[in-house]
Amino acid sequence: MEHPPTTPPLPADYYRRHAARVRKLASEATTVAIKEHLSEVALEYERLADRVDSSTPPSG
Repeated sequence: MEHPPTTPPLPADYYRRHAARVRKLASEATTVAIKEHLSEVALEYERLADRVDSSTPPSG
């Protein structure tokens, strides 16, 4: 059984663009619950971007 990669395969900018888009949606949301949920989603995208930034390219 293969395990998923330990780092996301997409560039960090991809995740940061999505984080920005989700933050914009959060700013336009009309309910507190939705704002909070979208803020958490944006934070997770930022964490993924940070993981990509901190990963080292495979050698070989």
